[in-house]
Amino acid sequence: MKLPKLIIFILVLTGIANIAPAQKKRTVTTISQLKIEDLPRRPMDTIPTADPETKVIIFSNNTWEFYRPDMSRLDDVQAYKSNWDTATIFSYRNIELTDMPQVVELRLIDSISQFCVPIHGKVFSKYGPRKRRSHNGVDIPLKTGEPIMASFDGKVRYAKYNSGGYGYLVIVRHPNGLETWHAHLSKLNVQPNDYVKTGQVIGYGGNTGRSRGPHLHFETRYQDQSFDPEFLFDFENAQLKYQTFALERSYFNINSRASEILEEDDYDFDIPGDLLAEADDSTAIRVIEKPKPAPSTTGAVYHTITSGDMLGKLAIRYGVSVDQICRLNNITRTTTLNLGKKLRIK
Repeated sequence: MKLPKLIIFILVLTGIANIAPAQKKRTVTTISQLKIEDLPRRPMDTIPTADPETKVIIFSNNTWEFYRPDMSRLDDVQAYKSNWDTATIFSYRNIELTDMPQVVELRLIDSISQFCVPIHGKVFSKYGPRKRRSHNGVDIPLKTGEPIMASFDGKVRYAKYNSGGYGYLVIVRHPNGLETWHAHLSKLNVQPNDYVKTGQVIGYGGNTGRSRGPHLHFETRYQDQSFDPEFLFDFENAQLKYQTFALERSYFNINSRASEILEEDDYDFDIPGDLLAEADDSTAIRVIEKPKPAPSTTGAVYHTITSGDMLGKLAIRYGVSVDQICRLNNITRTTTLNLGKKLRIK
């Protein structure tokens, strides 16, 4: 039996209506909708840099990364072999403060190009006591997401979230044994055992961990023992104070390894609006200044050289620069200091 044309027409329309919704669910992914990480990543070109050990690889998905084929030669550096622990923040538990030498001579740089301040800014909370505890670093305000740079060449010993209060933390050990700690980061840009160069971005500033406002908590440590980073760094002027630094055992905080908990909530941390308009907290910060030595009332100041004296050590003791001591005594930084000789300090 033949169906009327009208019924056939209705059946055809019904079939089309049932098919249409299924067709609407089909989507076509275009190149513009893909994320960068989804695109094919093939090396396209290599670009040299000012550092002969570093090249930049350009990839087909418009990304890049550093390439350092010769850095593996540093695996034999003694500082990267002994007490190397990528799982915990302290790696020298077998060494006590009393085991350390009275003075460690830290060779920091040979040229100014080998240094970069981790972040340029004013220190708003200094190294020193916090009621019954110690603040083992300095705090520098920043905007969340600001890049944090490696101060010197080195190797990443620790890079992960620390539940003790540091938040995202990167620890870089340098060839001379010095370690620089970078806490409260919002994002990490390195992994443990990565070699880094001066000025390389190792992470981005933030407010993670025990923190009451976006800032960088920065520490300098030698064999886990902390000392004041401002002995070495002028953060506000983005300068290094010494090429070689005489690190005395007396500079270490004896309680620096007493706890793995970072106590930063003993004060209200916030950043003044004129320095950082986007600060989240509205409390006031307390700036702790170190006492300055009283000015001399007797004119010139002299020091008689004894065993163990170094120009860097004397400069710190008297609150002057090495250049000033050299200028006043017509000597150079490499002049041998003879026992019993008098140096004019001021």
